[in-house]
Amino acid sequence: MKKKIVKHDSFYEYLLDQGYLFDKETIENYLLSLKVKPFAILTGNSGTGKTKLSQLYAKYISGIEENDLEDEEFSNSDGYITVKAKTNFSSWANKGWTLNLDDFRDFLPFEEISKKIDFTVDGIEGRGTINFLIQLFYDSEILENYFKRLYEKDETSIVPLKIKCEDIKLFGTDSYLENTDKIELIQKSNKTAFNKRQWMLSKKLYDYLPLPHGFYSCNILVKDTESTARFRVLSKLTFEPNKRLQGYLKRKEGKEVTLEIKPNSYNFDGFKSKMNCDKKVEEEGTGLHNKLNYKIIPVGANWTENRHIVGYYNVITNEYQDTPAYQLIKQANESSEPHFLILDEMNLSHVERYFADFLSAIESGEKIPLYGEEELTLPENLFIIGTVNVDETTYMFSPKVLDRANVIEFETYSASDYMNDNINLSSPSGNIEYLENPLAGNEIRSYGIDELREIFSDVTVDDEPFWDVLSYEINSFQTILSKSGFDFGFRVINEIVRFMAVAWEYEGKSVVFDNWTRYFDACIKQKMLPKLHGSEKIIGETLEELSNLCSDSIIGTEDMVKYPESFKKLEEMKKILRKQRYVSFIN
Repeated sequence: MKKKIVKHDSFYEYLLDQGYLFDKETIENYLLSLKVKPFAILTGNSGTGKTKLSQLYAKYISGIEENDLEDEEFSNSDGYITVKAKTNFSSWANKGWTLNLDDFRDFLPFEEISKKIDFTVDGIEGRGTINFLIQLFYDSEILENYFKRLYEKDETSIVPLKIKCEDIKLFGTDSYLENTDKIELIQKSNKTAFNKRQWMLSKKLYDYLPLPHGFYSCNILVKDTESTARFRVLSKLTFEPNKRLQGYLKRKEGKEVTLEIKPNSYNFDGFKSKMNCDKKVEEEGTGLHNKLNYKIIPVGANWTENRHIVGYYNVITNEYQDTPAYQLIKQANESSEPHFLILDEMNLSHVERYFADFLSAIESGEKIPLYGEEELTLPENLFIIGTVNVDETTYMFSPKVLDRANVIEFETYSASDYMNDNINLSSPSGNIEYLENPLAGNEIRSYGIDELREIFSDVTVDDEPFWDVLSYEINSFQTILSKSGFDFGFRVINEIVRFMAVAWEYEGKSVVFDNWTRYFDACIKQKMLPKLHGSEKIIGETLEELSNLCSDSIIGTEDMVKYPESFKKLEEMKKILRKQRYVSFIN
């Protein structure tokens, strides 16, 4: 089946093309929330598109559809590896690309060397992952002009680029240090290392790897044009959030430090056994098979433990019984691309019973214990999305769950507006590239209050320091919520400020943050209100005070209030409370 590649200017345009309507605030809130925390809860009536939004976003950023998994145009035959070459400025201006490593996984054994490691930098301990980048450069002026025309027509075109497999298979060496006590590299600290926690590694690493340093020659074929080319593999260390290490690297910017990879962190056994490229092509025929970057897992009403997600060890068969969710998490651990675990109708069972290990791991960064000494890591590129239908058959979330997620409510449009195309929507208009990349800027997840204060140090609103305005607003809501026992602590405060920080980045990082109330309105509704529930006696006065605070003493209409979405939600809750004497945010 030939793959049809359809390009869109934005995720919003992609949604419209798929026939789905979502207002721009919902799209923005969802994507900004994923930068702050890899766990979001989507709530609303059945059929409002909660699961579909998550699924379509995963498809959009991966470019893979279910019916694309076997693809003639991108298949492999006659000794070729076929990869996806994305047309960009570099593809013609520099006559080359950084290629997608996943396209080579069936032919080069990167699983054997892309792995978690423990290391020290001048004695400071850290943990991270060594990954690899493949760069390819071609010589043909014909191809240069071809890609320039493509770029001018569509900057994101993708074409199949074929590489002779017989050249690729030579990319291995016997000249490396197999039995060494340690790997020690001299690195120069830079801003990327301490800000983004990513470090291009010294070429000395190749003394210890069964890979040669430098360029290798090959031949490539694009359409009917053949060209000589060369490629190389670069190594990169991405390490986990580490305030001590990042602070040290910041102080040492521009200076050399010693990176030492600890013994037993590396083992390249089995590398050579996977280097027989010709055999793999012959056995597999089509070669590469793309894998979907998401799984939709329907939650069962009988889920009482985490084995429904991560599987269990079968003592009868002496084998581990995995699950689709477990397979996705393992796949995410072996990739640098975003992956999405979508738990459909998450509150059909008690979340705390089957999801407690995940809640702890999301917060602490620790691994999830499986059996014996086996553990499961939740990587930074894994996003967990829970959908919640509003009806009487589901369980209410506990504060422990709600504290650890952004809760995004989906609106129900009227049948008349929907059927007569009377829904007026607009597209997101900020930094779209930043918004649509869930991993861009996600280092903010680890920022503490001092680092967050520094981000806003020069930002103002109405001639006042924005930090003072923001802290006053958060404190005002915290004070009211504390009266009925629904106040919040440091975790929620930090996540609110992180959300405001990514929103400010999306808005263009202006010195004057004029549009801040739109995003703080989202924080109120996503982080402060979801825990509200109770009788009129318990929360009646609280709802009234919160509503007044959101309206800011202005005429009580949605168009005139300071925080319209939160005000609208509070007024709905007040109405239900008067009728039923009990209300909660979700039900």
